[in-house]
Amino acid sequence: MFLHNNNTFSGFKNITSACCADPTILGMPCQKGAQLCNFRDDYLFWDAFHPTQKASVLAANVLVTSQDPDFMSPINFGSLRNA
Repeated sequence: MFLHNNNTFSGFKNITSACCADPTILGMPCQKGAQLCNFRDDYLFWDAFHPTQKASVLAANVLVTSQDPDFMSPINFGSLRNA
């Protein structure tokens, strides 16, 4: 929900459709021959199930460094590693 409300903060231009999409088979993972987007970093989703690499890096950074209790509570992974 955070990315949906703050997509300019995250840098994603498209947070509703997939970069790898076959319009004839909705809800399927990326398949051979599927149409790919030109700019992968603009998309939150790679296919119907998987985030793009940029989205995965963003999620990992939040898990390791976030101090926001809405995301990581009671402790983030970086603090846990140092404990």
